[in-house]
Amino acid sequence: MSRFQEINVLYSGNSPEEQVGLLAISGQKVLFEYDQAWIKKGLQLSPRHLPTTQSRFQFEISRLYNGLPGLFADSLPDGWGMLIMDRLFLNNGIRRDNISPLDRLAYLGTNAMGALIYQHMLQKDDQSDEAVQIGVIAQEALKLYEGDIEEASRLLSKIGGSPGGARPKGLIGISDCGTRFISGLNALPVGYSHWLIKFSGLKPTQHRTLGPYEGVIEYIYLKMAETAGITVPEYRLITDESGIQHIAVRRFDRPNRTDRIHAATAAGLLHADPGTPSIDYSDLIKWAWVLTKDSRSVEEQFRRAVFNYSAVNRDDHAKNHGYLMDSTGRWYLSPAYDLTYSTGPGGEHWTSYLGEGKNVPCKTFLKIAQSGLINERTANEIIDQVWTALEQFSVLCKDFNVPSKYSSPILEEMIRVK
Repeated sequence: MSRFQEINVLYSGNSPEEQVGLLAISGQKVLFEYDQAWIKKGLQLSPRHLPTTQSRFQFEISRLYNGLPGLFADSLPDGWGMLIMDRLFLNNGIRRDNISPLDRLAYLGTNAMGALIYQHMLQKDDQSDEAVQIGVIAQEALKLYEGDIEEASRLLSKIGGSPGGARPKGLIGISDCGTRFISGLNALPVGYSHWLIKFSGLKPTQHRTLGPYEGVIEYIYLKMAETAGITVPEYRLITDESGIQHIAVRRFDRPNRTDRIHAATAAGLLHADPGTPSIDYSDLIKWAWVLTKDSRSVEEQFRRAVFNYSAVNRDDHAKNHGYLMDSTGRWYLSPAYDLTYSTGPGGEHWTSYLGEGKNVPCKTFLKIAQSGLINERTANEIIDQVWTALEQFSVLCKDFNVPSKYSSPILEEMIRVK
């Protein structure tokens, strides 16, 4: 007997929720059908693979990342959020191999990133606001991540089940005065804004070599990226009760207390597998032209390519390149995110540079610029601006008291790739 499941997909921006369509699984196929009212609305949530010029779509599950078309796979979290989700399902007697992709979307319900929400949740959505002690929740998250505990508390499950990325993190609301923290999923009380906090490690480990300085290093990277002319979200360091600093970034998919913005990644829009080196920066630059039709976005995409290489941010996989769509259907690059030192798979970038994953010469950058119709003079100016911004690294590390045992290997890598 074939399995069949279905779930309603809705759009929640700055107006009442609207039906987008119906998503279903039948056997080994995923089916999606747009609501006719949404087709008339004309907003293209996924212009390449789910255009509204067509009403019905069918995909083979085995050919899709996480078993879903990219538009909906984007709603699912990565390693950390999946860990939280799997532990909660297991606590309810459901093993990982019995969890369908639609079960996961149903669990997220209104709590997915971006503007899409999914109707028919497996549990009642908890809309209450609770105080969050950063140090306490950080220690619990790290214990779960390291395998020291088997089950997440209700509060950690609440704030940690949606975010992407591998590192332990949570969605919180921060007061305007910056001293009060609450669980932050949907509409927040007056005087609060939506943030994502990443928990720094208590000590270095094999996979998290920066330990308690993870947050500080990412803060420094965001500061350098900003100096280099890259658009970044608002960011700050939060010092917990034990003195460890965690990086918090303001959510760009939540422009205010109540509204939501449709967010997508290159993985979702291009059906690129973020678990493999599946895209090239030349493709991203061409895609920026197609999607945004804006030369400024194309130049910024090139600027990010130069920065990621020069700053040794090799964790630049397909889900770490983001886009936003406003209520009129206009697309633009999201602020850059997940900018920090990362060694990458075998010392290579997840996103390649005309097929190269490391040891990329300057002439390759100029060829990539040409693919976006960026002239050589502008490309060289961007390269110089990025390199100048990265010269701040040593000074910033001293300003933030980063020990040389953490900063020196990063600086050496930056010098080597330059």
